Amino acid sequence: MNNNIYWIWLSLVAGAASTLPRKLITHFDGDIKAIYEADDTAYKAANVSPKKLFSMRDKSLDTAESIIEWCHAKRVKILTYDDSGYPQRLKSLTDWPPVLYYIGELYDIDSSLCVAGVGTRSMTKYGHDTAYSLSYDLARSGAVIVSGLATGIDTVCHRAALDAGGRTIAVLGTRIDKVYPAENRDIMREIARKALLITEYHPFHDTKAINFPKRNRIISGLCQATAVFEANGKSGSLITAEYAIKQGRRVFALPGKIGEQGSIGTNDLIKDGSTMITKASDILDEYKDMYPLDIKNDRIFDYSPKKINRDSYGKKQADKIIPLTDSLQKEIYGMLDTDIPVSAEQLSLPGVSYSEIITALTMLELSGYVVSHPGNAYTKK
Repeated sequence: MNNNIYWIWLSLVAGAASTLPRKLITHFDGDIKAIYEADDTAYKAANVSPKKLFSMRDKSLDTAESIIEWCHAKRVKILTYDDSGYPQRLKSLTDWPPVLYYIGELYDIDSSLCVAGVGTRSMTKYGHDTAYSLSYDLARSGAVIVSGLATGIDTVCHRAALDAGGRTIAVLGTRIDKVYPAENRDIMREIARKALLITEYHPFHDTKAINFPKRNRIISGLCQATAVFEANGKSGSLITAEYAIKQGRRVFALPGKIGEQGSIGTNDLIKDGSTMITKASDILDEYKDMYPLDIKNDRIFDYSPKKINRDSYGKKQADKIIPLTDSLQKEIYGMLDTDIPVSAEQLSLPGVSYSEIITALTMLELSGYVVSHPGNAYTKK
């Protein structure tokens, strides 16, 4: 009999985010079948609590068999702790998931720079644009973007990675076939086709609010770095940051405007010792020597301010030369006016998608070439 059935049984009796599997694997020298076949005496010797001991007396494999059959029928793959593809980064956690269910490409996570991109659901335009541009650059440079597919910053990070043609992992707080939130159906399907959807929750699991903070330990656990782009004082993304710190991983935070609700959490993280992030290279420079063949940070956009020179009278004067190397940005910049705002919808170009136009405008704004106005309109600066 395939050991998957025993691992699924263990995940069912232990529950999510439990330290019981680690305790049992250590006591039984990694023998999952021996764990299943053990009796009360052996479990007590492994310091299993009375509550969990009661659950482990149920040796029925019916539910585990149904889960395996369901996954086979739906082409959902099962990854267990003893599989060669199971990430070592997760094995280092005290509460690693015994089983993961996934759709898509199972990356060689341990050989990749993985960065968690998280933040508030109630994002501002600043949070949206910065999360998008930095995640885009990170993915374009070779990093894997990991997030939770929640509304707001999570979705922006996934979207940016996909637009960059990069890799992304969506760690779900639900079973693998549940779309949550409902408006993310399309991007969830796109990630399933092009990237990786993964969850510890079996296909018959009922979605509960507690699922989401528990899954955050997996988001941070897969990554060397967690980037918090925008967070209020009670944001769930701060839970991910806390997990990252406990797991010995680096936390980066985007500075925000003083007094803004969405900046409270990130500014507090910086005050408490997290590294401030203002560009993708703030993260990439920390890890590029570890991944010289994968990380190419020469692909990121140059966000440095326009050069300033002085005229013959000593007055500061903006350099009239626009040193844009991106052809699409040059074309869009040339279509804008200095006085009359032009909406993104008006900037229609043959063969260029709306998302590509928005990306180019975002890059131009962040680099100081254009100014945004209400109604998603822009003028030259």
